[in-house]
Amino acid sequence: MSTPVLLVVTTALVALAPAMARRVHLPAPSVLFLLGCALAVLPLGGQVHLEPEFVLLVLLPVILYWEGYTTSVQHAWRYRRAIVLTAVPLVIATAAAVAVTAHAWGSSWAAAWILGAVLAPTDASAVAAYARALPLRLMTILRGESLINDGTALVLLGLAISAAQGARVSAASAAGELVWAYAGGIAVGALVAAAGLLAVRRTRDPLVLAAVSVAEPFAASVLAEAVHASGVVAVVTCALGISRSARRAVPAQGRLQVHAFWETTSWLVNGSLFVLVGLEARSVFDAPAVDAGRAGALIGQGLLLAALLMAVRVTWLFLTAWLVRLVDRRPVQRELRVPWRLRLVAAWSGMRGGTSLAAALSVPLSVGGVPFPERDAILVLTFVVVGTTLLVQGATLPLTIGWVERTGERSSAARSSSDGRPAGGRAGAQPAGTPSAGRQPAVATGREEEATALAAAIATLSAAVDEHLQRAVERDPAVSGAVEVLRRQVRPARTALDGGERELLQRLQHSALQREREVLAALVARGELEDTQMWRLQERLDLDEALLLADRDLPPAPAPRRAGRASPSACR
Repeated sequence: MSTPVLLVVTTALVALAPAMARRVHLPAPSVLFLLGCALAVLPLGGQVHLEPEFVLLVLLPVILYWEGYTTSVQHAWRYRRAIVLTAVPLVIATAAAVAVTAHAWGSSWAAAWILGAVLAPTDASAVAAYARALPLRLMTILRGESLINDGTALVLLGLAISAAQGARVSAASAAGELVWAYAGGIAVGALVAAAGLLAVRRTRDPLVLAAVSVAEPFAASVLAEAVHASGVVAVVTCALGISRSARRAVPAQGRLQVHAFWETTSWLVNGSLFVLVGLEARSVFDAPAVDAGRAGALIGQGLLLAALLMAVRVTWLFLTAWLVRLVDRRPVQRELRVPWRLRLVAAWSGMRGGTSLAAALSVPLSVGGVPFPERDAILVLTFVVVGTTLLVQGATLPLTIGWVERTGERSSAARSSSDGRPAGGRAGAQPAGTPSAGRQPAVATGREEEATALAAAIATLSAAVDEHLQRAVERDPAVSGAVEVLRRQVRPARTALDGGERELLQRLQHSALQREREVLAALVARGELEDTQMWRLQERLDLDEALLLADRDLPPAPAPRRAGRASPSACR
């Protein structure tokens, strides 16, 4: 299949996937992967070779940047312990478990560690696509893990390839590589974020702002790779560093256009990556070293590796939670505890995706001038594991979340009854030292708390606007008419005011929006509102400001006709 045809077909499949997913009751990523596999089987599909550099240096920075940009820095810092434990030591433990298993099957240690590094990280695109229905804190942890665990895995992969090529790798050198990958990546990402903020503060042109935002992830990735640091960590650091500041420095119109561009682009890139992974089926299984008998054995081993990955992940999440509770009994830590049902959902959400396949494809064809005999087996095993996690874990994740919701509600009701309290009610104060997370519904709690916080913030903003308008009337009674019109939420272009009154109304509306932004910033600074909640309210204010700017370019509405005379349009 030629590149132009592949581009058109992939884009069309991504556009049709949501409707098809609703029909077959499967998540869209699973449908896209199956469609890619179907295209690979058809004669017209041909062999599609997915270049690893295209995934790791083009697609992955786009996915990581937008996911990092839309991740709350407050949430990431609050759950930093859980994120670090899953993004670094869990990746190493998973790679070691896979390596030991593969070596027991007859692989060399170098090839076994290559396979372990390839399969160890969860995929950012898979988490982004599947985890939308998860509660906020769990989605933050999974996002944070998937955003940076690629950096750990790629360092391990580089070390394993170096060992296969004859280099001497020690624990000290591996630790040094890992430390520099993160330290260098953080430094480069912070530098690019600072340069990006300097640029966006000096322009208000939406097109220039969009161009700067597109350049940032690629600049961070390329510069980090140039100094042999982690491009993954650099892109994520850049996105997190620029997120909050850019949202305040960029004007409303530019923010709306840039966000719309990135939402569409990241959605297309995510979906296309699932199709491309499926399209690799033919080239993976048509390798010379993979005959029918060998393919069957590798598929069986791949299924066992998928089960091993799940077992390691479940063991790690439950073991580390038990150890943390044993060591750290501070009240603040008790508030961060995750119920066991949510930990099970987190374990089930560990899908692999395009990053693992791209990492496998980056394994060299030859080592020391001799063909690397186990490369084809690594590709087949990786494809089987990716497909299994997408089709089994991904397809059943909504059912798992539904089960957690139902069992969580039943256990909450049972606890309430045993305490002598009606379900949903509360007879008295919660005992001191009792972890609040244990009495919360399993999944809905984060959303309910967010809705309550948003409602309170909206009430605060409304009160601030009323106070602002009242002061405007006290300073100048002549504006009282315009204030009354504004309080009725009437857009200036839809009023029959004369030019001066209309301009006055627009100025008042603009000053009211500015006051709301000031109050919103104060709520965030005081810790009464979190990043994600502030972004939702800010988008609402941006839309109001965009309407106000559009109204300035429209002619005023005509004066209302006198009673008894119908307009021609009304007679039609």
